[in-house]
Amino acid sequence: MQNEQTHTTKHRFTKHTLGQTIYLTLDFYVQNNLYNYAAACAFGFIFSLIPIVMMTIAILVRILHASPSIINALLAYGKQFKNFFDLESFIMQLLVYHSFNWVDFVLCLFIFWMARKFFATIMQGIARIFHNDAPVRPLINQLIIFAGELILVVIAVVIIVVLFTLHQIFTQPAFSEIRTQVPWLATRFSTIILNLFSYSLIFIFVTIAYRFATGTKPPLKICVICGAICTGLFFIISKLTSIFLNVANYNFIYGILSNAMILLFEMYIFFTLFLTCAQVIYVFQFFDTLLLGELYLLPGRNDIDILSIVRRILFITPDALMRNNNVIEYKADDIIYGKNDNSQDAYYVAAGTVILNRNENLTYYDRGDFFGELTCILDTERNGEAKAATDCKIVRIEAATFRTLLAKNPKTTAKALSQLSNYIAKFYGRTEDFLL
Repeated sequence: MQNEQTHTTKHRFTKHTLGQTIYLTLDFYVQNNLYNYAAACAFGFIFSLIPIVMMTIAILVRILHASPSIINALLAYGKQFKNFFDLESFIMQLLVYHSFNWVDFVLCLFIFWMARKFFATIMQGIARIFHNDAPVRPLINQLIIFAGELILVVIAVVIIVVLFTLHQIFTQPAFSEIRTQVPWLATRFSTIILNLFSYSLIFIFVTIAYRFATGTKPPLKICVICGAICTGLFFIISKLTSIFLNVANYNFIYGILSNAMILLFEMYIFFTLFLTCAQVIYVFQFFDTLLLGELYLLPGRNDIDILSIVRRILFITPDALMRNNNVIEYKADDIIYGKNDNSQDAYYVAAGTVILNRNENLTYYDRGDFFGELTCILDTERNGEAKAATDCKIVRIEAATFRTLLAKNPKTTAKALSQLSNYIAKFYGRTEDFLL
């Protein structure tokens, strides 16, 4: 359950772990203000869209000497951005100039600088999610930002070339009979190619970001799954938006701003999905530690607040922590630990009742309660006896794991200090009776 184990531990997938994962994801999403980061990423994308498109086209036209058919297709596809960017004039200018001078170099650097704002905003959102567990690495983050932009542009160029090559193959005379019999096939095929290119690029970008930008090396499998979920949901929402959103009305009311508004809305939806899936990866990767924190902060049964009741129902059964090596079953009157024992582990009552005897001062712990953690905090011997009052099932939390939890979770630290303060206040002034 320590930090190093979060990468390899396999969890039992139950209804409890599913509910706990959903709750933790939503809770951290709100705590981290990810809705604001989603909005910032959307604005960053709008700001960086044109520079990224310019770099992609410049590579296609100036370096790869793209064929007229590819350029025409780009012009046709770029009509939706005509209110933002004169794509045709830009391509014509690239075709006119055959030399590359220092002015072009300065312009390329400026375009590159503008585009990296988008990636910098994404890195800020990722850092907000993983900041407690990812190492501080400002230089590496900057390199990732530059590399992410270059990789995105290169992948876009490669996919464009491959897909248009396939399109050219399909338009050969050998397929003329098929096109004649099924005239709509060519149009449908072009649409499929365009969608395949767009969403393949999104999937690759999202998966790479999850794997490398987080800084915690999450499992590749979960990165691919979350990348596919993010891309798939965005595809579905985009299609539903195009069906139910009447673009003509927005063009009539807002004119040139309509495309920007619709694009901004779609990008906000995408980055909401992107950051939500990133939060899911964080919860999955550090699930044991997060679950342990929720157990220690579990509201009491007398707390009638609605949210407290929901938390108690969701987290009182810690399936992910209940493994053979740390779940101990006791019969009534069995001793869990005795006086002067050197064990410093903390314990969670999963079932039954435990009685703690501190020099004839009895305390009862029921399902959902922690006990024994004060010895772990103070690093001392046991000065009391813990005994099973009924048949019990106890989850043993290693001392090192509990101390790691206190170091990472400020709320658990505050509760531990409060417990310690209450204990000292209760036994203040005593010597022999000052027991743990």
